[in-house]
Amino acid sequence: MPADVESQSESQSERVSEDSCQKVMGFPFTTEAQFIPYRTQQVLISWVFIIASVALLLDFSALHALVQAQQGYFPELCNWFGVVSCLCWLLGFALLAHWLHSVGGTRMGLLGCYMKLIASIFFNLQPMTGTMNDPLLGGGAGLWWSNLTGILFFHVGNVISCWDFFLHTPPGADKGKGWLYHGNLPVTGMWLYQAATWFLVASNFLACTFDGADWAPVMPLTDARVYICQLLGAGLLLFGSVVYAIWCAGFHDFSNPPLKA
Repeated sequence: MPADVESQSESQSERVSEDSCQKVMGFPFTTEAQFIPYRTQQVLISWVFIIASVALLLDFSALHALVQAQQGYFPELCNWFGVVSCLCWLLGFALLAHWLHSVGGTRMGLLGCYMKLIASIFFNLQPMTGTMNDPLLGGGAGLWWSNLTGILFFHVGNVISCWDFFLHTPPGADKGKGWLYHGNLPVTGMWLYQAATWFLVASNFLACTFDGADWAPVMPLTDARVYICQLLGAGLLLFGSVVYAIWCAGFHDFSNPPLKA
């Protein structure tokens, strides 16, 4: 084959390959996600957080049924939903800290993650003491201060993470492109998390007993505004976790291809 014909054939093949690549890029981002370091670990983290968010929604729903004095098994499962949710947050943030260290995350990013890891430890105290049902530890409600302390750490961690993304644009992100651009999805997910914890801080503060202070709680747990803030907070956490799962193709690709020699 003449050299010019062979060169033309190679050029056409390259264009075909580029065209094929362009056709498969875009949602569900299975092509773009392959450039995420340790992608399958991100898939695992996303699913752990999805389970944590769903369990938190069930926890709030069961709590609402309990304070409304509804009968049946569902209200009695309130603390157990809390156990599943809080253990998943703890596991997820431990895995996320490992991933950030593996990819060389910024100090600010690690600080935000560790703030949320500490938050998940405080979260676990409430359902743990609640299932003990010890009057000295708050009875079936558990420690009065643990959830409020935890959500404050969680919220501050989210603020730090969002600020970190603003100061240090993550690899693949582009400030000139939209919220749904693949590289910007981690930023979008983190802002959803921050929006979620605003609602959860509000609901925890409004309904907290503050160890029997005369002015507390600001609103009873039965107040619709408290319940709405709880559902919005848990729902936005779920939405943010789904965004992260989309970013790493966690709904479409569970493979872990072997390393090339």
